[in-house]
Amino acid sequence: MWNDCAEVDARPFLHYLQYLTYGGPGELDHQHHALRVLESYICVMRNQINLYHIEPALNSLGNCYEMKGDYEGALDYDEMSLRLHGTNNAANWHVRHVLRLISG
Repeated sequence: MWNDCAEVDARPFLHYLQYLTYGGPGELDHQHHALRVLESYICVMRNQINLYHIEPALNSLGNCYEMKGDYEGALDYDEMSLRLHGTNNAANWHVRHVLRLISG
């Protein structure tokens, strides 16, 4: 029933959108800051109290790492996401995508 839906927590999604928005020229400092805040929000234990959908948050973090060219970091976050929930997880597709980028 839920296979057509995606659920994300608002705060990590906001930081992910900030990362995407600041990707333009001259905004790299803001983009790096948004990535640090996103990573901190997801990875610091005290913040995880309010994090209900960690898999998509990890997927968005992996996507940010892919966009900045850190494929190893992207795969690390995808692996964390898959360890939490291996089926029906966007990380399955993202791992294949990143591996194609590395080999190609």
